[in-house]
Amino acid sequence: MQELRKENSKILLVSFLIFLGFSVLLLRTAYLQLVGRTEYVEKVAEKFPKIALVNMPVYRGSIKDRRGNDLALSIPTISVYAFPKYVLNKEELASRLSAATHVPEKQILESLNSHRKFVWLARKVDKELLPYIRGVIKDTDNMRAVGVQEDFKRFYPHGHLASNLLGFCGDDGKGLEGLEYMLNTFFDEKGTNVRFLLSPEAGKLAIEPIADIHVLKTETVYTTIDLGVQSILEDIRDQIVRDWKPKKVSILVMDTKNGDILGMTTYPYYDPNNYQRYSPWERKNFVVTDLFEPGSVMKPFFLGMALDKGYIPENYVVNAGWGKTEVYGRIVRDVHPYGDLPLDQVLIKSSNVGMVKIAKFLSRKDVQELMEKIHFKNTFGILPGETKPKLPDYRYPANILYSSIGQGLSVNLLNLCTAFSFLATGKMVKPRIVLYTEDAQGNRTYYQSEVIRDRLFSPKVMNWLHRNLIRVVEEGTAKLARSDYFTIAGKTGTSQKFDFRVGRYSRDKVVAYFVGYFPATDPRFVAGISVDEPKGLAYGGTAAAPYFKQMVERVSAYYRLKPDKVKESFSQIGRKK
Repeated sequence: MQELRKENSKILLVSFLIFLGFSVLLLRTAYLQLVGRTEYVEKVAEKFPKIALVNMPVYRGSIKDRRGNDLALSIPTISVYAFPKYVLNKEELASRLSAATHVPEKQILESLNSHRKFVWLARKVDKELLPYIRGVIKDTDNMRAVGVQEDFKRFYPHGHLASNLLGFCGDDGKGLEGLEYMLNTFFDEKGTNVRFLLSPEAGKLAIEPIADIHVLKTETVYTTIDLGVQSILEDIRDQIVRDWKPKKVSILVMDTKNGDILGMTTYPYYDPNNYQRYSPWERKNFVVTDLFEPGSVMKPFFLGMALDKGYIPENYVVNAGWGKTEVYGRIVRDVHPYGDLPLDQVLIKSSNVGMVKIAKFLSRKDVQELMEKIHFKNTFGILPGETKPKLPDYRYPANILYSSIGQGLSVNLLNLCTAFSFLATGKMVKPRIVLYTEDAQGNRTYYQSEVIRDRLFSPKVMNWLHRNLIRVVEEGTAKLARSDYFTIAGKTGTSQKFDFRVGRYSRDKVVAYFVGYFPATDPRFVAGISVDEPKGLAYGGTAAAPYFKQMVERVSAYYRLKPDKVKESFSQIGRKK
């Protein structure tokens, strides 16, 4: 009986081992068929001198503005490859290919004389050259050793327009910077590359063939950008560069209702069709990557917090110390000396002294709450390279006072404009750059706007701020931003850049900016202009405000908005008649 049990155990063990072996074999086969086939072929291809495994980019969908204008698209091109070991008449081949493709003859010869199994001789060449190149290959007896592969090249029809926002794609068809990089996951949903086995004897064979009709079934991305607004911003940017010769310029326009980014531009800029000619610094999108101290633009937020908490009334009067006061060992100054200032004049005249005295009412908890409300504790995560705002440690009272005049904390222009949009409407809408996507059949997938905050201050405080931000433009430090046609609410700022070499703020290097919304009677747009290191006697009121006025009038005219400042005069003319 015991021997029978042992025999049964052996049978069961052998059966289990056979079953396990078959299972492993089955799983391995399934893996090779479904997952590891390409990996296996790659390993085999590496061992054969006459076979090369090459990734070829497939069609990448277009990027368009909100009206359907192309911002980036893929155009058919050809690339020339060779197996150097088998190439004949190398000098003639290199000379004739160079003449047509503009690839240096020396570069082609170096590739042909290399010891590599497979080389590219010319990439992304105009498809119209295909008959000529095939003729050259035939004339030089290289039908087996040199071949032509059809592929696609990314093309930006408007050159430098919105370049720092769009980014660019590399030769492999993948986005390397900007929106192109951000959309890789979307465009790569079905795979960006088709893998080919290339051989001088067998020609080419796709490991995973994809029919042309399937390759072209990619989706199109419609952005929130409006090409008309973008063109206006770039023209204004060029004017600022001519007038002030700054190191950098950033301009942003957003829709207050839905957070749509309508235009975004920077200086320097570049041509993404020839991105290799430009440095990484010139290709940065400074609107989201650059942090700067917001200066006086912070004043309405701190004033609003003091009012909202009930620490001071609207008729509060502060002594501005005739232009200076000491704050923890440092002297804070005003551009002009003032004595007693009503609360509204602290904002309108942009008194630093008055502001730090009001900020003394605020606690650490108050300021931390404020920074959370206006989203200065994080990025929005909508664009590559967004830099998180930097806040000081508010356990130290000095940091609260300096933050109230915009020193010691740093933000980017996107964060600042979104916070001002919150002031304009009482709702913070998350910025949006993708409007919707559309497939080959015309089916659209919309990306909804998102309200992330619905209360900044009480309605009474919001109305007070609204009225006085208009007065900042009409009678205060931003009078050069005043329009005869549209009501503008906003705030100038001029922040000295900290010089780490000497350990203090620079007297010469500043960032001048203006952030505001319009038409202020029914805010539709929020915008910001930042001018970094303008040359000459520059302030936010001179280097940014006048260009903001021009932008308001041109963008409003583009959208055919009715002027909100001339209704009264028109009605009076009608009554006189």
